[in-house]
Amino acid sequence: MAVIGLLIYGYVLASRASYAVGESDSAGYAQLARSILKGEIVRQVTGPDLLGLPNDFDRIFMPLAYDPGPRPGTMSPGHPVGFPMLMAFGALIGGWEHGPFLVTPIVGLLSLILIYLVGLEMGLPRGFSIAGAIMLAASPIFIYYSMQPMSDAVAMFWSLAAILAALLSRKRDGWALLAGAAFGMALLTQPSSILLLIPLMFCLRLKFKNILFFILGGLPLAAIFFAYNIVTHNHPLLTGYWVNGVQAAMTTTGFTDRFNFYRYWIKVTMSPLPLLGWLVLVADRKVEWRNRAMLISWFGAFFLFYSCYEVQGAWWYTRYLLPAYPAMILGALLVARDVVGLLGKWISEVNQARLRWVVLAILLGVTLSHENRYIKRLDLFNFASGVIVHNTSCRWADQTIPSKSLVVAMQMSGALGFYTERPIVRWDLLDPVNWPTVKKHAAERGYRWYALLMPFEIEEAQKKVGGRWTKLGMLDRFSLWQVELTSD
Repeated sequence: MAVIGLLIYGYVLASRASYAVGESDSAGYAQLARSILKGEIVRQVTGPDLLGLPNDFDRIFMPLAYDPGPRPGTMSPGHPVGFPMLMAFGALIGGWEHGPFLVTPIVGLLSLILIYLVGLEMGLPRGFSIAGAIMLAASPIFIYYSMQPMSDAVAMFWSLAAILAALLSRKRDGWALLAGAAFGMALLTQPSSILLLIPLMFCLRLKFKNILFFILGGLPLAAIFFAYNIVTHNHPLLTGYWVNGVQAAMTTTGFTDRFNFYRYWIKVTMSPLPLLGWLVLVADRKVEWRNRAMLISWFGAFFLFYSCYEVQGAWWYTRYLLPAYPAMILGALLVARDVVGLLGKWISEVNQARLRWVVLAILLGVTLSHENRYIKRLDLFNFASGVIVHNTSCRWADQTIPSKSLVVAMQMSGALGFYTERPIVRWDLLDPVNWPTVKKHAAERGYRWYALLMPFEIEEAQKKVGGRWTKLGMLDRFSLWQVELTSD
């Protein structure tokens, strides 16, 4: 029954998944995957060459998710390489139409198996471990990021793989090699996965051979990490995330607001019980202290770190915590298993066993009730139709406008770069100093101007670009404009 359930769930994820890139992040991952297969991770910026501009203007012609490259006239991806490596592999196996986009549904499905195995390894009964997989499978944030080309569910998969292998290494040292490799992939997928070192130290046996195997398993991935950073940003430890402002966004100011933000969205999308159970785990002495410390530090490290990260707003920002969600779920299940034991003096062993299943049923039922409510409220299984229009709008614009044109864009700059060969101009990076020069050079070379925008961009883009704007049409929420510029 469990296997049948997994297959059905996998089919649902794959059939409802997004098979198109959307805004900056997903487009950036897909473009990097394509660059890996082409062997050109650092790419040329074509706009300045087309218009005869110096490299001082490079930034204006770069799509979102790209940074200035190590050499003038080049641009480097701002995303880590781990997830695009899997997308590139998916493209080799299944082609670009489906292969890269099936990575997250497959990884999501495998994550359910991993959380089940981690639960068993920590002493949970089979039924409790299955309940943990069900709770994760129904989590709105898990579903949302297992159906689109984003790295968060992939980072969670590697986190689970690292924890499981580290737990198994207590019995056989060789598993520490796999733990190190999985940790390395987690780090390649999201640099914040460095936080996993804390719970991993509670999983591994602190013996020379165990630690040595862990290091050896991670060395090849560390080599990729350093090499990629050197190629893209001229420094082994300098990642695109750091360059793009993560260091500036880290602050304790507003910590309480962000702490309550994450607490609130966990509570409404999964019920208060998983988070409460994870907190109570601290006092559950029936759980080995190393396992307690591992689960508390696993989820706690991510929760506290991102409470210091000055980016929040929509419910889906809880994706930052997704790599640690299994710790919260498993902690709650361990408490549900043990809470009846506190009444052992007054209840027989037979009744204790029955009551454990009652407690599990309450935890599972309440959690699934909240999760199901928000799956429907957020209409998660129909979101892909809103993403595919990024593809169709880019191809529509490409077929509509003349060959020698420049496209003003910001939010659509990544998708335009993936689906077309059109040179883009970032309206958000134009200023009174550089804009007249760009206009002058474009006019001298006979380029015409168009814009592909989302609704929230239109007013600000028109102010910055100026001229007369004529709407050529709309596709869903995307509008295509012809822009006639006035000479200065």
